[in-house]
Amino acid sequence: MKSVRKVFFDTWGWLAIAHRDDQRHGEATSFYRDFLVAGGVPVTTDYILTESISLLRARTSPKGTEKFIDGILAAQSTGRIKLERIGEERWSTAWKLSKRFGDKPDISFVDFTSFVVMKELRIAEALTADRHYELVGLGFKRLF
Repeated sequence: MKSVRKVFFDTWGWLAIAHRDDQRHGEATSFYRDFLVAGGVPVTTDYILTESISLLRARTSPKGTEKFIDGILAAQSTGRIKLERIGEERWSTAWKLSKRFGDKPDISFVDFTSFVVMKELRIAEALTADRHYELVGLGFKRLF
């Protein structure tokens, strides 16, 4: 049986796809389309969507944001996108991880929650340009 490729979609990835004025919009949108056509499954979290909603509302329009996020939620309901909830246990693990990397205060707590989900689900690739994914030395690879 062929395994399904899963890639973690960070806030950066969603913003690049959603925001036409983003300098990496073309590349990110092309990757997303090809990835879905090949049967890949984007994985993201409720924390990533929270961040994405806030930033998209500030950079685009509330209506455009609603349409984009509703599209993600519709894809999640049909299994085309996997939306992971952080919850108490993952939050606690992320908190411990953030303390372990106390010497890197520029890594956001949302990033730590993402790292926890990626390790748990054995996802090594992230649609992001955020260097923190590689900086932590947990075996993650940025796709941009």
